[in-house]
Parts: sequence; structure tokens; C-alpha cells
Amino acid sequence: MKVLAIDFGSKRIGLAVGNSQTRVGTPLGQIASSNQRLVLDEIARKIGEFEIEQIVVGYPLNMDGSRGPACMAVERFAASLRKRAKLPVVLVDEKLSSFEAEEMGKAIEGDFRKRKTFLDSVAAQVILKTFFERS
Repeated sequence: MKVLAIDFGSKRIGLAVGNSQTRVGTPLGQIASSNQRLVLDEIARKIGEFEIEQIVVGYPLNMDGSRGPACMAVERFAASLRKRAKLPVVLVDEKLSSFEAEEMGKAIEGDFRKRKTFLDSVAAQVILKTFFERS
């Protein structure tokens, strides 16, 4: 099954795609999150292009497992995505995914300003890896 992973953020949204059989994910880049309709349009294009069957969205639980304000924003986004894509949308705890993505990014690019151009999609790849490990 082909899975699209999303690292939702207030400024940028990272995307990654993977296959549940190979359990390998690939970063797809990031999109600006300033206009939700445009974001959903771009995600719909990716769903068609990659024949996506399931969507995984990073869920930013606090370190103690409690829900904070960011979780509510992700829940609203996931609800809009379910409605638009008509696909299963699963929320996956993304605890430390940004840290892991940053560490992976350092191995690729030393300059933080250049790393910012791909870190959100690497975070989506980490979220996808977490999903595959737990399923």
C-alpha cells in the first residue's frame, strides 16, 4: 500500500511517500501552509500522482503524551484532509521527529539555512518510518 506522510506546520508542510511492503519512505519536498485550500489541492495532486491509499499525519503530542494546542490544529487539518481525499488518515505520534530529521539533515548539509529547505520533508519521512515500525 502506498502511504503519504505529512509533517504539518504553521509555516511549512513536509511530505514523504512510502510503500508499506518495502517500508521505505522518500521525502517529497515541502509546501507553504499559508492557504489551506492550496495545501489541500497540492496534496490531492500528490495523492493522484503517487496513487496514495492511506495518509499519515504527524501528531505533536507533548513529551508526557498529553495534547497541546498544536494537536488541535493537526486534528482540524486531518479532518479537512479526510473530507477532501476520501482516504484513511492516521495520526502518528511525532515525538522527536524534528530532532531526528535535524540530525539526518546535518549529515547531508552543514549549513542550517540550506537545511531548512528540506527538513520538513525529512521529518515527514521520519513520521512515515515511525508509522511503518508500529504497524
